[in-house]
Amino acid sequence: MAKPVRRVRLDPLTAEDYPAWEAHVVDGYAESQVRSGQWAPDTAHGLALEATRELLPQGAATPGQHLWIARDAETGAKVGGLWIAMRFRGGLMEAFVFDVHVDPGQQGGGYGRAIMEAGAEEAKRLGADVVALNVFGYNDRAYSLYKSLGYEVTNRHMRLPL
Repeated sequence: MAKPVRRVRLDPLTAEDYPAWEAHVVDGYAESQVRSGQWAPDTAHGLALEATRELLPQGAATPGQHLWIARDAETGAKVGGLWIAMRFRGGLMEAFVFDVHVDPGQQGGGYGRAIMEAGAEEAKRLGADVVALNVFGYNDRAYSLYKSLGYEVTNRHMRLPL
């Protein structure tokens, strides 16, 4: 059965929305770092919070950082979020995806694709030449989505547990 084709709009994150958004992003980043074996569970939350606040010292108002709530284009219901940073890399303006997420009750329904497509449109509007991101090795679902959207692998990190 084919997934429905979804469309989303990206609404800028407000200062009022920021604390809940930050908590969600920090928790997700900490979990991913633990799951990938990079951080210990007892220090992961603190490290993720530190990293997030370093990148976003002014919260949602940090220059060069773009944070959105993704909403279904038809109903206006919140379905997820997106965070990209605009930065120069290799002579190109890069929109780096720091976080993309689909709310738990909406996963598997085509919103991830819709958020990434809307994000690419926003990145282009903001002057990006490319969109880049990191996908954790365990996240086959996200990797498959990005490949289907045309993303190319540019680097691979590997390790051997001993």
